Amino acid sequence: MTSFNFYAITEDRPSTRWKELFDTVWPGYRAWYLRDGDWARPDLATAEGKLCHYMPELVPTWRRLVELADGDETAARMLTLWNPPKFLPGCSQVALRSPEPALLRNYDYGLELFEQVHSSTRYGSRRVIGTSDCLWGLLDGMNEDGLAVSLAFGGRPGDGDGFAAPLVVRFLLEVAGDVPEALRRLEGIPVSMYYNLTLLDTKGNAVTAYVGPGMAPEVTQDPVATNHRGHSPEYPEHARRFRSVERKNILTEAVEDGCDVEEMADAMLGPGVFSSDYDNAFGTLYTAVYRPLRGEVEYRWHSRSWTRSLTSTEEMIIVALDEGTPDPIGVSRPEGSASDADGTGSDPIEAVAGTVAELSATASQAIHDLAHSHDPAAFSALIGLSTEVGEALGTSARILAEHNSWARVAEIADVSRQAAWQRWR
Repeated sequence: MTSFNFYAITEDRPSTRWKELFDTVWPGYRAWYLRDGDWARPDLATAEGKLCHYMPELVPTWRRLVELADGDETAARMLTLWNPPKFLPGCSQVALRSPEPALLRNYDYGLELFEQVHSSTRYGSRRVIGTSDCLWGLLDGMNEDGLAVSLAFGGRPGDGDGFAAPLVVRFLLEVAGDVPEALRRLEGIPVSMYYNLTLLDTKGNAVTAYVGPGMAPEVTQDPVATNHRGHSPEYPEHARRFRSVERKNILTEAVEDGCDVEEMADAMLGPGVFSSDYDNAFGTLYTAVYRPLRGEVEYRWHSRSWTRSLTSTEEMIIVALDEGTPDPIGVSRPEGSASDADGTGSDPIEAVAGTVAELSATASQAIHDLAHSHDPAAFSALIGLSTEVGEALGTSARILAEHNSWARVAEIADVSRQAAWQRWR
C-alpha cells in the first residue's frame, strides 16, 4: 500500500505558500527541465516573448513567480512553460451534461512526478481551483463561472513550438467563463504536444478539443476522451499499450446507458478504467469529479473521498493508493514477450544478450580509434555519436523499463528511481 500527502493550498496571489512549494519541488523540476541539456530549452528572451505575445494576462503573475524564485534565470524560463521537455500522462475523462453538468477524470501517472497539491487562487478576476502541476499550471480545474477543463495525452508522438498543456488549462480558466469563450481563446494558443482537452460549463456545453503543435484545435462533441485521437487511434501500438480504446469504450457505454454522476464515478474507479500500474507511471492517482453548479470538486479513491470548493480553506489529507484492487488494468505487454501472462514468450532483450559484450567491445574500439585520429572528420563523427548515444540511452532505458521496471533502470544507472524516470522517460 502506497500513500501520499495531498495538500490544499489557498493563496490568492503568489506569496509565501507558493514559495514554500517552489523550494520543495524546484530541484526535481530543474532536473526535468534541463534533462536534455540547457541548449535544448529556449533562452529567456524567447520564452518571455512568447508568453507576453500569447498569454499577456498571465505575465504579471509570471513576473511575481520569478521574483519569488529569487530571479533564477532557469526558473524564469521553465515557468513560461514554452517548449518544455516531453511528458505523457495517461488519463481518462468524461463530460456529463445531465442530470447535472459534471466533468470526471482519472489522472494516471507516476506518483514521484505528482505535485500532490490542490490549488485555490485568484491570479486575475476569477477564482480558480484545480490540481496543480508545473508549479502554476493545472492538470484539471474549474473557475468561479463554472467552466471546467481537464487534459489527457492525445497519443500522437512528437512535439513542437508551444506551451505545456497545464499552463494552457490555467490560461483558459483565467480568461474564459464558458466553453464557447474558451474555444475562441484556445484557437490562438500553440500547444507543445498533442492533448485531448475536455471542457464543460454550467449550461451543459461539453466538448473535447484535440490540440497540438502547428495545428488548429479539432473540436468534437464526444463526451469521452482517453489517450488517442478521435475514435480510431492514429498510433495503435501506443493505444494498445495503455488500453486507450478499451477505456474509452467502457466509459462511452456508461454514458450511453445514462449513468449519473455517482455511477460514472464508480465506473472511473472500476475494472478496465482504474489502473494500478504505478511502477510504470500509469497508476490512477485520483479520480476528480467537478460539479460546476455547486462550485465543487470531489477527489475519489477506493478508500476515501475529499471535497474542495471555491471557498474551502487549507487542509492536508493522507491518501492510500489501493494497489490490490481487483481487475485493474495495466500496461499491455507485446505478445510473445517474456512478461506474457503464460510466461511462454521470449524477451527481445534476452535474445541479443549474447552479443552485448561483442557490440560493446566493437563500439569502444571504434570510439578509441576516432578519438586518436588526426582527421577532422573523426572529431566531427564523435560529436555526432555523442548525440546518438544520448538518444540511445533514453531508448534503452525505456525498453528496459517496459520489460522490467524503472526501479531496475535506476539500479543499473546507480541513481534514484525518480532521477532515472526524469532523465529518460
